[in-house]
Amino acid sequence: MFSPGIRNPQRSLLICLAITLAACASIAWGVIEMNVAGQETLGSGLKIGIALLPAILAPFMALNFWGGTKVMASMRRGENAIARWTVTAADLAEFTTIDKVRSARGIEHLNDWPTPREPPPSGIEIVFTPSAVLVGDTYFSLTRTGPFRFTGVRLLSGSQPVIAFSTLTTYANRFNTRTMAGELRIPASQQASAAAAKVVTHFEQVAAGTIIADPNFYRRRMRIGLIAAPIFFAIAAAGFVLSSIVGDNSGFDPTILIAIGLVFGIASLILAGGAWLLGRAQLRKR
Repeated sequence: MFSPGIRNPQRSLLICLAITLAACASIAWGVIEMNVAGQETLGSGLKIGIALLPAILAPFMALNFWGGTKVMASMRRGENAIARWTVTAADLAEFTTIDKVRSARGIEHLNDWPTPREPPPSGIEIVFTPSAVLVGDTYFSLTRTGPFRFTGVRLLSGSQPVIAFSTLTTYANRFNTRTMAGELRIPASQQASAAAAKVVTHFEQVAAGTIIADPNFYRRRMRIGLIAAPIFFAIAAAGFVLSSIVGDNSGFDPTILIAIGLVFGIASLILAGGAWLLGRAQLRKR
């Protein structure tokens, strides 16, 4: 079952780095092939065209997963936590039974956190920060903007407290995007009922826009994009300069620098622009 949460970010980081290297190698191969032929060929065009989008997206996804490893480690250490509790194996088994009934009501009631098939004997730990939650080994960002966002939160009554976030997840493919409504339900326990109520109060204020959980979230990403863009464009400019002074018989092809600089420079500007737009959306009150 697909989950918008992040699990095993180290593995995802390695996959994204491998995709980045393969895409860049394909682009470089296409550029070299085009330079040798003296014109664009079908093969060189396919090598560059197919690899272009992965070459732009994969490095930023790798950066995202690298940040995820750091954030998850800090949450496990309890840094910036607003609530923390452990759900026992018995409570988790009871929650799983109740959760399956709720998920059966329809696709919009499916839990964004897939419960473990076999509850760990030691239970699972729940850690909330002002803008995220770590449920066992799965991390969810809890913001009002972005591809995965929440629109409301409430405390479900029953034999044990359950925090339910109303969520929207935007999926994209080559042709269009679609947004699906869902729920992120997180178990608590009777001993953690006060902490669960505190979490609900906090995220009610976040949903209403009265507080901003992490005001620097998009600022950091915008800063990264604005710093990276001129660096990559300078690499592209160096490639243009070298192409005018390096002979055809040299062992180095400056067009590789041009391609890499332009691709990653444009991607950096897209990152900065997207972060600026999402940051402004985060500041708007409902």
